[in-house]
Amino acid sequence: MEEVVWPTGGIPKAIHVDNAQEFHSDAFRMACEDWGIAVEYRPLGGKHYGGHVERLIGTTMGAVHVLPGTTQSSIVEKGDYDSEKHAALTLVEFEDWLHLEICRYHNSVHEVLGRTPLAAWADLGGDIAGRQVVDVEAFRISFLPFEWRQLGRTGITLFGVHYWSDVFAALVGRGQGKVQVKYDPRDLSQVWVITDDGRVIPARYRDLSRPRISLWESRRARKEWQDKHGGRINERALFQLIDAQRRLAEAARQKTRTARMETERGARLPRHQPRRDPSREMFAIDTGNPDLPTYPIDEFDDPRRKN
Repeated sequence: MEEVVWPTGGIPKAIHVDNAQEFHSDAFRMACEDWGIAVEYRPLGGKHYGGHVERLIGTTMGAVHVLPGTTQSSIVEKGDYDSEKHAALTLVEFEDWLHLEICRYHNSVHEVLGRTPLAAWADLGGDIAGRQVVDVEAFRISFLPFEWRQLGRTGITLFGVHYWSDVFAALVGRGQGKVQVKYDPRDLSQVWVITDDGRVIPARYRDLSRPRISLWESRRARKEWQDKHGGRINERALFQLIDAQRRLAEAARQKTRTARMETERGARLPRHQPRRDPSREMFAIDTGNPDLPTYPIDEFDDPRRKN
């Protein structure tokens, strides 16, 4: 893959957002405040303020709807198309695709600008470096969602899973109470505990033999348990149920893959064998005329023919 240019970078002075719930969350607001980023909310009812970005999103979504597994922009457009059946990209693969699509947009001539957005950015001084992120991991963690949890002698519990760090022992001894626990919804194998003095402490599963799971898997398993058994699910049962659900999903994928292959093979074969019609088969004709011309032919031995 050729290298593509991603010209933007650094910490923005301001972020312009609409009034979606996630932009009013404590995690987003506090992270922007910590990094000195002003949040400019779109006035209620002022959809025209987002015209440029809405048009860009529309352009990008046009490319997304070409991908296999698209849900289209409405039920009418989707029609009878089976999105689940045709889905082919993982979330990570889609993120890679989106990065490339954004870079393609930057390097394509814009009909209004009359040049590429990348060229317009450079002409406006876009190559001038602003505030740069020194600790990328700290920046990422600061924008993650969080929950408040009680820190005890056995660590902390989040979404039914126990977490531990050797640093916790000293914190419990000095009376540290509830702590802010940051988590990545895509991977719950590690969380980050923010102490009252601002330290960030990574904590992993207390049982390190547990596999990585996502918040979505955790919620689905806990809901299934609640629907069938009622009450809270314990940690062991949670991971067992997630493992069982993964096995079912993989079996379904394999079955679907096999079914597709069989369908493709079947499409290349005749649906039925044609009946033999002796009257239409070729056979020699004896005209009794020795003056007719003859033509050379190649003869091949047929192994099925007996001598």
